Amino acid sequence: MKIFLVEDQQLVLEGLKGLLALHEGIEIVGEANDGADAIERIPGLMPDVILSDMRMPRLDGLGLIRALAARALAIPVVLLTTFDDAAVFDEAVRAGAKGFLLKAISPDTLVQALHEVADGGTVLRPTLTTRVEQAGRKTERAFDAIPEPDPLSPKELQVLRLVASGRSNTEIAALLGNSEGVIKNHCSAIFSKMGVRDRTQAVLRAIDLGWI
Repeated sequence: MKIFLVEDQQLVLEGLKGLLALHEGIEIVGEANDGADAIERIPGLMPDVILSDMRMPRLDGLGLIRALAARALAIPVVLLTTFDDAAVFDEAVRAGAKGFLLKAISPDTLVQALHEVADGGTVLRPTLTTRVEQAGRKTERAFDAIPEPDPLSPKELQVLRLVASGRSNTEIAALLGNSEGVIKNHCSAIFSKMGVRDRTQAVLRAIDLGWI
């Protein structure tokens, strides 16, 4: 898994590099001190995941996500932030962040989140449900034009509620006694039935429908 780091504080940057170097299968392919610097370097490296600080000079984490989208670079971004700010979470979700994590998380949780995002997942913590509910209240009903989805099976609804709690596929598999592949298949079925693209939209849609 190729990781590109974006962090304006040198001490934190070195700490992240040292932490990730301890884990096999992770390669740091590049680094930058802010989003403006990163957007110039990333196209030539094409990492699997970008791990970026939220607040930086010149171009912050949200600006980096939007700059990548403007250049049609579909590279998932995991944002790290110091403060648990609902408004910032709202912005990050709507900008398209695939990960939103507090810097206070454990190293193992960070590494697991990077793997989850590299595999196409979304990891939004802490407590995705609370934050998405807050985001949903501020947004016009974006799903009015979508037909009522097919009902979910009891198992699919169970998986959806665990997704809404912010758990990864690996964690859900362990809780339910299934393989990770089975959980991924359940998630794909859930997204298809609900007419959504990813975990965040699924939770927003489920709240809109009153399912969670």
